[in-house]
Amino acid sequence: VWLFGIRKYRLSWRDVGLRQFDLSRSLGLGCLFLLISFAVNFTWSLFLSLFELRAQPDLLPLFGKGIAGLGLALLAGGIAAPIAEEIFFRGFLFAGLYKILGFRRAAVLSAAFFALAHILPTSWPPIFVLGLLFALLYEQTGSIWPAVIVHGTMNTLAFLAAYLAQFFAS
Repeated sequence: VWLFGIRKYRLSWRDVGLRQFDLSRSLGLGCLFLLISFAVNFTWSLFLSLFELRAQPDLLPLFGKGIAGLGLALLAGGIAAPIAEEIFFRGFLFAGLYKILGFRRAAVLSAAFFALAHILPTSWPPIFVLGLLFALLYEQTGSIWPAVIVHGTMNTLAFLAAYLAQFFAS
């Protein structure tokens, strides 16, 4: 985004969605979209369990063991990844496509690229829906920050659940 958007095309960080937003409106939409995303993920996980599959593997061990590993996972997955992904997929890709294709096509295309970037085919459907929700949240609030917050909350809760599941599995 910096190389092609900010540097080459002289966009500002504000142009890629890093703007102030109405907290009260965004809070309501963010909570609604968070609930929708939980429902979508839960439903998809139930469907996959029929075939003894998981949407995503447990990524927590990649960050190390114990509370230090959890802290690193929360920093990377709960803060850094949502900021980077939302700046790229919503602030840069969706916003650029929106100018050319309009909301619907831009949302679908950016959500598809967002899902594909998450590599595992079993995770594509719910991540595609999340991409649509994040594009809608950006379009409704005029800022990527609400999507960053919802995205970070989801990732954080997933890592915390994986961490707590370790104690119940043993």
